[in-house]
Amino acid sequence: MTHGQNTNQQLREMNESILTHLFLPYHLPSSSDADFCLQSNHRYEYVILECMSRFLTLCTIDNDQIISPIIETLITCTQRWHLLQKNLSITNLKSAIEQLHPSDFLPLYFHAQNAAILIEIDENNDHQPLISSWQVSLPTEKISSSLQSHQACFPVNIYRLSDRSCLTSTAHCELLLDFMKNPIEYSKSYKISRDVPFSHYVTQWYIQQFPNVILDDSCKHTTEFTKKSRDQIRWNNGALPFRRSGLWLTMKVVFETILTKRLEIVGCTIV
Repeated sequence: MTHGQNTNQQLREMNESILTHLFLPYHLPSSSDADFCLQSNHRYEYVILECMSRFLTLCTIDNDQIISPIIETLITCTQRWHLLQKNLSITNLKSAIEQLHPSDFLPLYFHAQNAAILIEIDENNDHQPLISSWQVSLPTEKISSSLQSHQACFPVNIYRLSDRSCLTSTAHCELLLDFMKNPIEYSKSYKISRDVPFSHYVTQWYIQQFPNVILDDSCKHTTEFTKKSRDQIRWNNGALPFRRSGLWLTMKVVFETILTKRLEIVGCTIV
């Protein structure tokens, strides 16, 4: 196979994988080895976010009208996020956090922890950022034991940090880098193609390590929305589907969170 043919084959596999994760989860293969985005320990999963970043940017090209502040927020968010998701390092993480302006968002998805975090710079208090974290995918025993769809409610608890400098400390950046690369704990029934790591180190322990962190009451006044989790895993005796991309599931929650906060839309359910 020539270099050009190999490139075309990879491009076709990438496009098929992305479209399947986004729109056709029941056509996903039963093994991550057969999926472009998830193979080699989710090596190329970041391309889903990269393609979304390109799509949002292309939507503004040849548009003579002023870009909506909400669209601009989504574009800035995805541009920073996809660069970190592709290659997280202490240097680029510090730089991304330092560049955040009031009303900016910075998410991160940790496949190795089955968890995500969302940093928000409060437009009224940019020295005390808001931060939240949540479990991305349900464990096997929860999602395959019932035909009923499981729904997660957002926004989750949001915490206010005492000082923005906590986010750019070397110790904090090293911790996030470790979360990205190293699974901390799996369930006893863990199987590499089926179950997910425990997420409690990110969803419970992580935020409590910040000094003087407090629960922010403003989230009580934010419109709630729910996310269905029914289609993220195949049944015990079924061949399809394999788990959908956790990054894509995180992207949906992050985008819905931003739109809900900025537009104050009526609560809804995303699938």
